[in-house]
This record gives sequence, C-alpha cells and structure tokens, in this order.
Amino acid sequence: MVYSEFNPDTGSGYIVLKPNNSASWRFNILVVASLALLALLISTFFLLQGLWLIAPFSGLEVLALLGCLYLCARSNIQTEVIKFSPDKVIIEQGRTFAEKSWEYHRSWAKIFVRKPRHKGHPDQIVIRSHGKEVELGSFLNKDDKETLVRKLRNIIYR
Repeated sequence: MVYSEFNPDTGSGYIVLKPNNSASWRFNILVVASLALLALLISTFFLLQGLWLIAPFSGLEVLALLGCLYLCARSNIQTEVIKFSPDKVIIEQGRTFAEKSWEYHRSWAKIFVRKPRHKGHPDQIVIRSHGKEVELGSFLNKDDKETLVRKLRNIIYR
C-alpha cells in the first residue's frame, strides 16, 4: 500500500509504505482456533481408541501453525515513511515506531530505479547520497512499486 500527501506550496509532504495484508490478526486467530478445535476432536477420538501418541503431535501442529501465522503477521506491520521538507529527505523504517532512520539533504539525494540482475525479480527503488543508499519499499509488489515511482516523480519534479 502506498499513501502520500504533498503540499506543493511548501515543498513538504510524506509517503507511507506498508505491505499488503491479506488477513487481520483476529482472522488468523479464528482460523487457528477452528483448526485447534478440529484437531482436538480428532485426537480425542484416537485417544479413546488407545492411540495416545496422536494427541501431542496434534498440539504441536497447531502451535507450529500459530507460530508461522505470527511471523507472517509481524512482517506485515512493517512500515516505511519517506518525509520530504524543502531541504531534507528523511526515511524511517520500523514496525510500531521508527526503528531505523536516514536523513539526506534534498538537493544531493538521488532517487532511481535499479533493474534486477536476474529475470523475474522486481525492480529496486533506491535513494542515494554521498555513497550511502537505502532501498525503498522492498516489500511492495510490482504495481505498488510503480505507484511509488509515479508519486516520487511527481514530488521531485515539482
């Protein structure tokens, strides 16, 4: 997802980048709970038949699913904010707060699209100044990256 606001009069604005999130954490919990209930019913049936070894592995299966969904949900809250002021470009990356931050002088910063080395890989959008560079929106899909490039061009060329 690419969201932006820019004021052409002041030359300041921002762009917010977030990955596409197909399911909320609440929906993920409902899926795990329904599968846990189903696993409990099946393992209880086999437990009553005397096959007790199925029950612990059924529980481990549900815990593994919960762990994988947690890691996916955690990576989906990653956010990048690109702030533009008349003299600076500030990039902040993080999940719940700005964990990393880069600051560039606006007149020296160059934003460009790097073509991939391998066919089928997505383009990289990079900002560079004085030998330091940061990739923008590495988690975005192709359409969102094209939207980001359009918005960056609109901001830079104004």
